[in-house]
Amino acid sequence: MGAGRFIGFSPLLEAISWPRFWIHWLFGTWLIVASGIALRLAGFEIMQGTRPKLVFCSLTLALMFYDLPHFWNEQLYPVCEFGLIRYSTAVSAETLCFGGQAVVPSSPPIPSIITCLVVVGSGAALMIQRRFPWIFLGGILTLASAMPPLRDFKMDNFGEILIAGGCIWALAHFSRGRQPGRLARSSDATT
Repeated sequence: MGAGRFIGFSPLLEAISWPRFWIHWLFGTWLIVASGIALRLAGFEIMQGTRPKLVFCSLTLALMFYDLPHFWNEQLYPVCEFGLIRYSTAVSAETLCFGGQAVVPSSPPIPSIITCLVVVGSGAALMIQRRFPWIFLGGILTLASAMPPLRDFKMDNFGEILIAGGCIWALAHFSRGRQPGRLARSSDATT
């Protein structure tokens, strides 16, 4: 957190750090539902009916339940990098704050990776079929921000803004001109 250098390591900084993780664990996978709704609003025939909605919603819930144990099992540790101090669930050798601090490894964020891949796939379909590239670009930039050498620039939070922004933009774009409560049933929706 940017406020960390002013607050310093303290129970206050730790307390204001937790909501970021809770929101990520609870709501990050909802981008799957958003991308499914965007496909449906864009008139993709395969997304009409109940079964596709159940698939997107079930995957979202399964990934949320996968992340649920984080609420009881995770701890936050001091992290220092780029002149900032913050709390995180993992500490690398490059982000130690003081002598004697232990490295805390992280496990791959499986729900985040799967969510990103679903969003990129949905975005690719929208880009190819409806000439709407923004979900795809947001997803690709999110994936790229987590890979070396971009990882060193800590662009991952910006990537989350891009992927969520792409989904929000798609929902707004494809719902324009629709009557409330009604989704398109034809595959000839225009962008």
